[in-house]
Amino acid sequence: MNTPPFALFVLDKDINNEYINKGLESAHGWDSMATWDLWVATDSYDDMPKQSGDRQPPPEATKPPLADSYKSPWVGKTIEECAKWLQAAPEDTAVLKDYFTAVNEFSKEDDTVLTCRVRVEDGDLKVDYYPLPTKEIAMMMLTNRGSYFDERGSAYQSVMRRNGKPDRSQGGPFH
Repeated sequence: MNTPPFALFVLDKDINNEYINKGLESAHGWDSMATWDLWVATDSYDDMPKQSGDRQPPPEATKPPLADSYKSPWVGKTIEECAKWLQAAPEDTAVLKDYFTAVNEFSKEDDTVLTCRVRVEDGDLKVDYYPLPTKEIAMMMLTNRGSYFDERGSAYQSVMRRNGKPDRSQGGPFH
């Protein structure tokens, strides 16, 4: 399957490069033969992986370690701002525009990454998301789009309700 990389937006000031590097390694760990599937987002379209030629494997995304100088330009921004920026990316980018990932203020505590889906409702851009375990995020992004996104979102919300834990999702109800 020739799947493009997924953007990873870092939204919280307490998520440092060491944590991001560990998260990238953990996400990649599901398959040692897999490409690096998460691109740590900057605020420059020039930094985005570009589309490969026909019959070429997808470009790899961010392979740790991050440069010590990396500082997320997305700290304090909303998921919706990330989605709008991603939607405006040039056509030659390999990064998927309708599905992306993010780490927020709960990611360290819960060891999770948000899986996000962009949709348009009544002409407005909406983003649905829910957290998944960091070690599963790359594998789930490859297989969790379309109807599976809703199924997993519904399952997540059910588990949170049943266990009396806070629901850290947005959107839905997922069907």
